[in-house]
Amino acid sequence: MQVMVGVDVGGTKVAGGRVTRDGRLSGESRIVPSGTTDVAAVVESIAEAVGAVKRDAASAGETVVGVGIGCAGTVDLRRGVVVTSPNLPLTDAPVAALVGDRMGLPVFLDNDANVAAWAEVQVGVARGCRHVVMLALGTGVGGGIVLDGRLYRGATGAAAEIGHTIIVAGGEPCPCGACGCLESYASGRALERIARRLVDDLPAAEASSLRAASEQGTLTGKAVGDLALSGDPGALSAVDEVGRWLGIGLSNMVNIFNPDMIVVGGGLGGLGELLLAPARVVLGATGLVPGKHTVRVTSAVLGNDAGMLGAGLLAWTEIASA
Repeated sequence: MQVMVGVDVGGTKVAGGRVTRDGRLSGESRIVPSGTTDVAAVVESIAEAVGAVKRDAASAGETVVGVGIGCAGTVDLRRGVVVTSPNLPLTDAPVAALVGDRMGLPVFLDNDANVAAWAEVQVGVARGCRHVVMLALGTGVGGGIVLDGRLYRGATGAAAEIGHTIIVAGGEPCPCGACGCLESYASGRALERIARRLVDDLPAAEASSLRAASEQGTLTGKAVGDLALSGDPGALSAVDEVGRWLGIGLSNMVNIFNPDMIVVGGGLGGLGELLLAPARVVLGATGLVPGKHTVRVTSAVLGNDAGMLGAGLLAWTEIASA
């Protein structure tokens, strides 16, 4: 059986797996630490993951025919270049060619949120939908857009930076250098910031767990999310506020793209209805008809496998069209 190696490159780890033509992971995935010193270190970590997956494939009697890579950052698809990456030392880095030379295989490169969106459309919660917007809510906010059954990448491959749409003019500063971005209001960093503010704003009983975590130095976005899932009232207030900000972003996406579905993934996506319910309320109040009535807003279902699956499936698509 032929398989593709799907690779998900993040700021701390590289995950690789064998992806079948019909979008299944064959066997276990391989995870290695991300190289973070320079381009060569990043390529080395990718090559290490791909090499481990190739050995697994050979042991299982499978043939690897190519590699698909999803990487955080702005990607020039035609050249196989990572133009810039927020958490990796990659600037105008020809990652596809460097990995291809190392592994002796065709390599296809795209943005990590794009490949996650493609996975959800092909084999996940958005299967059968032709117009889909995906938001990956983590430390920051990534995005992927599928229009008429095809990934929309824009003129240079830099489309779908949904996290850097402005929702509050002159608002909170964003790491991108602008102010008021969706990422500054609906990300893990935003959840932490809002929770810290609520420590002072909420009644003492409601903010007790947040205050304790703040005093212990453990008040992170993930910690707030975990507290919310356990029913903590202060954390629930913080998640509700983030959800309402998210709703403004959803309204913009509905008004611009009129999608069948909006898929919310990433670490914050695991909060499910705690986050999506208040977002839908704002969408219902601010979105235009008929889009706000027809769109389905739902959580992603592929979890940590989305990057590997989507990267592998995109590589299958590219090979088929070559």
